[in-house]
Amino acid sequence: MISPTPRPLLMLRLRATMIRNHFRTLLGQSMVRPLTVVLITLLIWALVFYASLEGFKFLRDEKIPLHGEIVGILLDLLFLTLGALLVFTGGLILYGSLFTAPETAFLLCTPLADDRVFAYKFQTATAISIWAFLLLGGPILIAYGITCYAPWYYYALLPLFFLGFVQLPASVSAIVCLLVVNLLPRRRKQVLMVCIAAVVVLLAAWVVQVVRDAQQFQDHEAVHRLLGRFTFAGTALTPSHWAARGLQAAARGEAGRSLFQLALVWSNGLFAYLIAAFTAKRLYRRGYNRLATGGSLRRRYGGAWMDRLLTASLPFTTERTRLLIVKDFRTFRRDPQQWAQILIFTGLITLSITVARRIFVADLGRHYQNFISFFYVGVVGLLICIYTGRFVFPLFSLEGRKFWILGLLPIERGQLLWGKFAFASAGAVLIGEFLVLLSDLTLGMAWPAVVLHALTVAVLAFGLSGLSVGMGACLPNFRETDPSRIVSGFGGTMNLLVSLLFLLAVLALMAGPWHALMAWGDEGGPALWIVWAGLAAGAAVGAAAVILPLRMGIRALREMEF
Repeated sequence: MISPTPRPLLMLRLRATMIRNHFRTLLGQSMVRPLTVVLITLLIWALVFYASLEGFKFLRDEKIPLHGEIVGILLDLLFLTLGALLVFTGGLILYGSLFTAPETAFLLCTPLADDRVFAYKFQTATAISIWAFLLLGGPILIAYGITCYAPWYYYALLPLFFLGFVQLPASVSAIVCLLVVNLLPRRRKQVLMVCIAAVVVLLAAWVVQVVRDAQQFQDHEAVHRLLGRFTFAGTALTPSHWAARGLQAAARGEAGRSLFQLALVWSNGLFAYLIAAFTAKRLYRRGYNRLATGGSLRRRYGGAWMDRLLTASLPFTTERTRLLIVKDFRTFRRDPQQWAQILIFTGLITLSITVARRIFVADLGRHYQNFISFFYVGVVGLLICIYTGRFVFPLFSLEGRKFWILGLLPIERGQLLWGKFAFASAGAVLIGEFLVLLSDLTLGMAWPAVVLHALTVAVLAFGLSGLSVGMGACLPNFRETDPSRIVSGFGGTMNLLVSLLFLLAVLALMAGPWHALMAWGDEGGPALWIVWAGLAAGAAVGAAAVILPLRMGIRALREMEF
């Protein structure tokens, strides 16, 4: 008689099969997208590593002890920030994995225990969180170890601290997700919005205090007061303090103290996971059932204040186009995994823009001011590129088999694409212009640079929106209902490559000559007519990125049969 496979081994076999099938699918497709993602990841990692290495060298040259309290507070703040970010992102990933993934419904119909299904999904979400943690925190801590000549076991303990620390925010986000779905199944989006608003208000109040201190006090006193506002991250009872002090001890060569802090992190992380698993055993299936059967059939979606505000802000479009825009806007806002990610990344960029200038107010010369402003234009452009590629490109494909309903409407098919373009470009312009104007005003840039950056971001917003909408219609995938699978396909890969090339071209044509002129002056910089020619060429490239893809998409849409 064949004995049944133990359930833990069965789940491991399932995960191994899923990973193997994923790699087979990946190798069977074009390698352009994976290589592009790897190159972009390595580029981001290298930039963060270089900036961190130069920063720690600057602290060492200024006779600030790298094993002292100041660097310890900075490491505390690093772990606290990454932990808070993982609570939000981990909660979103867990929500989608536990309650909306098609695989979850299948697993819950099997004889597997509820906590076993939860553990399987929790491990997947934790792996994604660890990847983000390594990308953002890894280069900073490796640069710290190189600068302070840390022993070899410092680098060996780094991944162990990462794995142990990630368990805590992931478990907290899982518990909160389960409680919200069980207690407020119809108000989960409102709860998420309230939490995000509360975090934004607290960050804004903290930033106002930091700015006020930087303006009222001299440099050294302002720095001391600023560090005093970070002391909450170094409380002895916070996991961020345990991880930071453990790595500092390893960098000093104190292996015993470092292992004690590592044991403290792991014991509390595993205990938090046990609480999350205990909660899932009693609330997971109940919450899944409440979410699947909750809601009222008489609920009215029309007349929402956001819909009315959006309709009133688009007087230049026809009534039918406005209705299509409102439809896409409703679909977008009903998915918290989409708009919450945009809000989180926008908030992080806003925080970095606001704080960085005030902290180094006395050390920011004209050369660095010029470079940092150009850097932020590129960051904003990259954010718009991610927004359009991840959320706009799949819009047409997500209509799927329901597209025949739109085909019955008394409108031309091309108007459907123009409606999606108006929706995408409006969001991209709103986010991009806010961030670039905030960065320029915070850095104190001259008005020609402010106008130039605003024009550059506008061209990027319209061009990237046109590319994503047009290529989404030319290369649709109606078989998939998961946006991530649509984006990772051939069409998404081509859209990513073309969007990145367009981003680099517009930055080089419109913003590059001006910043080169400001950096090297009349002697080494380009002539003024080159700046004007670059603006005209960039605007022409942006117009082509809107018109050509949309025309191709409209032609492809008219030839489709449903």
